[in-house]
Parts: sequence; structure tokens; C-alpha cells
Amino acid sequence: MKLHARRRAGARHRARRMTLFALVAVTALVSSGAVGQYGMPSANATTAELAATVDAIVQARMSAELIPGVVVSVVDPELGEYTHAYGIADAATNRPMTVDDRFRIGSVTKSFTATAVLQLADAGKLNLDDTLAMYVDGIPNGTEIRIRDLLGMRGGVYDYSTDPEFAEQYFVPSAQPDWTAADTLRVIAANPEKAVAPNTVTAYSNSEYYLLGLVLETVTGKPVGEVLESGVIDDLGLTETAFPADADLPDPASRGYQYESGKRTDVTERTPADTFSTAGAIVSTVSDMAKFAEQLADGELLKPETQLARTQFTDETTRGLEYGLGLIRIGDWVGHAGDVAGYSDFVFYLPERRATVVVAVNLTDAGLSADASSIWLPIVSALYPESVPGNGTPAPSTRRGPIPTATELDGQLREALDPDLDPSEKVLKVDGDEHDPELISTLADLFVAADQALRVTRVTDFDHGDIAATIAVQIADGTTLPELLPLVYVDGVLKIGRGWACRIVVGSGLTSPAC
Repeated sequence: MKLHARRRAGARHRARRMTLFALVAVTALVSSGAVGQYGMPSANATTAELAATVDAIVQARMSAELIPGVVVSVVDPELGEYTHAYGIADAATNRPMTVDDRFRIGSVTKSFTATAVLQLADAGKLNLDDTLAMYVDGIPNGTEIRIRDLLGMRGGVYDYSTDPEFAEQYFVPSAQPDWTAADTLRVIAANPEKAVAPNTVTAYSNSEYYLLGLVLETVTGKPVGEVLESGVIDDLGLTETAFPADADLPDPASRGYQYESGKRTDVTERTPADTFSTAGAIVSTVSDMAKFAEQLADGELLKPETQLARTQFTDETTRGLEYGLGLIRIGDWVGHAGDVAGYSDFVFYLPERRATVVVAVNLTDAGLSADASSIWLPIVSALYPESVPGNGTPAPSTRRGPIPTATELDGQLREALDPDLDPSEKVLKVDGDEHDPELISTLADLFVAADQALRVTRVTDFDHGDIAATIAVQIADGTTLPELLPLVYVDGVLKIGRGWACRIVVGSGLTSPAC
């Protein structure tokens, strides 16, 4: 049994949806109440108070998740404005991150693509009820799929970025992908049995927005990069935003990182423009994205009735999000977010407060839960606690006693994963084990069978909330992989997070009443 390999397979599946974002992580954080109380500034807070709140959150998450660099922008008419860079942009030179560094913005590109398509509809150059087949040949169900279906992730088109052939190129460590537009069309056309009838479900697919790029080119007669730059980016005055021609980023730019075979690896060039194109190719800065978040929510460049149609949301079937026409809604926030190899960002606006919170990070790693969502959600939960679903005012901590040191927790974890020790003798157990007292023993057996050992390298306190342990997982071949182990206090007793334990148990083909 290869226990950690099973978890990494799950990470690769998540990565195949790279230009979405880890909204599952957002949902899990909210539903578990794992958002700490960071001292929310009052409505008349000073910028210094706002900065202190944001700094505490970012620094704790960076420490726990081994994130090299982060840029955050909070813009609020009442709380003030705070845009700040943390950490490093380039691990090879230790160059500090700056607020001017470019990032790949991943699926936020989809919002630009949708805006360009909606502009054409406003100009009478296409109709949202036109079929895809009028512009692109050879796509399964193309004579039934409407342009509005593609915009709303309701086209049912097979997502090429989940295809094994794509994964073999994009997710091979240190590989330089050689993926072309022809490959994308070929994979979509070759899998008609994996398509779903249009306008039946909302299911996220990078293919839908890749095809919209082809629609843009057909209607305008111009390369899609030119269409987006001249018709959307320039018109919005986003001077630090561009649709690149290749894998290069304009200077200054942050490098992007992933952990591969236990080593932090520079994957900046892993995503040439053709890989995701109009589904995820744009490069920008956090400052430009802060402007764009408000422009997107206000419907700039579009007729009011078109913006109204854009903000009609449906429930996406697998991720607990609501999708409009190139627009995502999380609670009261609207915007978009994206991950590509080495980069993750959240770009969202709160209309009621006319507030913007944008986060960009230069690391993506599923085992560490490292992406922009893990920073964005605690920030908005601290500043606007009623704005995210299921959050409300954070419950007071039930913590008793001091936070364990890394050495202390390491001893408790080793004891917990000792299969020869009776569960009643173990200090550290699993949240929810009242439903399955043997759950910790099941975990211990699985790690022994897989010949994997865990070592705690640091413990991070998320300020009056729960804590997390950064752990090193040594697998059978001697490779050490970093991972984040969430821990929760239940009636003052520290326990292993149930979600982490259940992912291991269920991923190994077993069941538990606690899961």
C-alpha cells in the first residue's frame, strides 16, 4: 500500500482543475469553524489596525503552509486601504516580494473572456443564444450548446484539463509541457461519451472557456490575446495586466513554486499561454486585480441588462460555489479566483461595503493546503464575519492550557500512530472518534502498512482559533514530503482534524462511522 501516494493522487486530481481554485478548502474551513479571531478592526479603525490584522493572518498562514511569498490588497472606504507584500518572490536570489510583482492569475482570466463575449453581444455581433456550432466545428453537442451555456459552465463540455494525456504533460515534475490548441480540440472531440447534455447542470470545465476564446477569434477575426488586451484590459485601464504570448512573465514577476519529490521546485515556465489560453493565461498584479474586482462587480464595459444577466447564479455541482457568467459568488462576495502551477489568487468584491480583498501567493501545494484561499478566507472572516457562508461571529476558543511545542506534539503524534499502543493510552486522538473509537488505531495501521513516518516540524497558532502542524512525511523510498496537519480543540482537548483523518481512511478504501 502506498498511503501518501494515494493522497498525492488526490492532489493531482485537484491540480487538474488548476485554473479553478480550492473552494473545497474554503467550504471546509467555514463549516469547521476553523477561522481564528484576529481582532477585527472597528468601522473607524486606523490603517495601522487594519495592517496588524492582515499581517497576523498572512504571517501565520505563510509559516504553517511554507509559502514563499504573498501579496494582499484590502480596499475599504471605511477601514482604509492596505496593500502589502510578504516573503520572497525568487527563492534562488532571495529577492523580496513587492506589490509590483506579476503573478499568473489563472481562472480570473475567465472573467476577462466572459466580459469580451458579453461586449460582443451588447454590440450585436453575436447572440448569447447562438449555438457553438455556428463558430466552432467538431465539438460534441455543438449544435445544442449555446454561448450563454458556455459562459455559465453549463455547456457540458468534457474538461480537457482532467484528461490523462494532459496530466502526463502538465503534472510531470520538471517537465516542459508541449500542449497546443490542436491538442485541446482533439481531446474534447475525442471524448463525446464524457460530455453532458447542455444546460442541465453547472459543472466547472476549462474547456468551456477555451472554446469561448475560439468564438472571440471567429467573430472578431483577431488573435484572442489582442481581443482581450485591446477590448477589455486597455479599456479598463489595467496597465499591469497582459495576455502573454508564451511562458514568460513581464518584469518584475514573482517566480512560482510547487513541492515535487519533497523539494520546493520553480515551476514558473510550466504554463505557456496555450495551456489554458482564455481559461487561464492572463498575468497581472494584485493592485490591478483590486481595481478589476470592483470593475467586474459594477459591470463596467457592459450594458446594465447584460450585467444583470451575468449575475444570475446557479449552483455548481461539485464545489459548493455559485457560478454566473464568468463570475463566482461566495456568500456576499463576487469575483473569481484561480490556480495554475506555482500561483494562486483570489479576486473578490463585497458590494454592500464596496470593499475589495485580493490575495496572490506563489506556491500551490495540495498537501500543505497552500493557496490563496487559505489566506483570503481568514482575512474576510476577520474583517467581515457575516459575509461568508456559515461563518458568522467566530465562536470563542475552548482552548485550555498552552499550545504544544513541535517537540511535544511530535511525541504525541508518534504515540498516536503506534499500532501496539491501546487507544485509551494515547493522548492525541481524532475529532469525531466518539463515533469510531478505533479510528486512531486504523490510522496507525495504515501508516505502518505503508511504511510511512510522520515528523512535526513546526506548530502554528492561528490566534485564538485552531492550530496546525507542519509535518514531514517520510515515504518508503526515503523521500520526505511536507504536509499540513490540522488540529482542533474539542472541549479543550487537542485532536487531529477529522477531515484529514477521513481523507486517509477513505482514500485507502476503508470506511469509518466517523467519516
